[in-house]
Amino acid sequence: MERNPLRYYLITLLTHADFAMYAAKEKGKNNYQFFTDDLNEKVIRKHQLEKALRVAIDNHEFRLYYQPQIDIQTGHLVGLEALLRWNPSFGFVSPAEFIPVAEETGLIVPIGEWVIREACRQVMKWEKQGYPKVRVSVNASARQFRDNDFAKKVLEIVDEEKMNPHYLEIEITETVMLNVKDSLQIIKKLKENGIKIAIDDFGTGYSSLNIISTIEFDTLKIDKSLIDDIHNSRRMSILNAVLSASKGGEMQIVIEGIETLEQLEYLKQFQVIGQGYYFDRPSPPGALEKYWKH
Repeated sequence: MERNPLRYYLITLLTHADFAMYAAKEKGKNNYQFFTDDLNEKVIRKHQLEKALRVAIDNHEFRLYYQPQIDIQTGHLVGLEALLRWNPSFGFVSPAEFIPVAEETGLIVPIGEWVIREACRQVMKWEKQGYPKVRVSVNASARQFRDNDFAKKVLEIVDEEKMNPHYLEIEITETVMLNVKDSLQIIKKLKENGIKIAIDDFGTGYSSLNIISTIEFDTLKIDKSLIDDIHNSRRMSILNAVLSASKGGEMQIVIEGIETLEQLEYLKQFQVIGQGYYFDRPSPPGALEKYWKH
């Protein structure tokens, strides 16, 4: 059948216009975007990721890596953060690229449930191997918190995997708290059943202080931006104020992004937990046994 050139041209034009429209929407209100080859490649890549993400769990393409959290005073392992890694058939994809796609499509909900279950299973494996128990932190997205059954699902997973809820910690950022009323109910239910709550990326948002005064949490994670330059007097004043205010409290403080000995030495004046490349990069479960044998 002979192709109608005009019809083909119109379909192509409308497709390109749609691509530009979606790109404009992603950038917010009151802007416009032109269709370009670069935009076309980004759209194609996004569709590729979305299609692959829909079958990633069934294809066993996800893995959890764990980054140690170290007591700065003793050097002992006190916790782990579970971090999602994806290696589909077309090659490794950075979380910075695929997580936004999972969020936008809603796929983050089943993926997030898989992460929690896999973390619980790994904790139980370590327990059966006789290793000391440490708390494992798992990130929860704002999309997951919009699911009113989120707390119920988490508790069901913990129960099914026969894990002590005390050793599971859910990390949230301030974007989770946009709907404060519903989020507080979810947090309350989790804590009532023994799950710990951590505030992640503290120091990056305008409402951080309001959030920590509103939520009953167990761990405050200080964003690496506050220690990137320990010679920056303004940032150090903010950091010192936060750490000094936390003295004597029941919450634990985790400093993220520690990369140098100089940063570590500065933080030794505080009772805090360190996390970052200075100690170790995120690693597969088998590479962490050295910490228990330390």
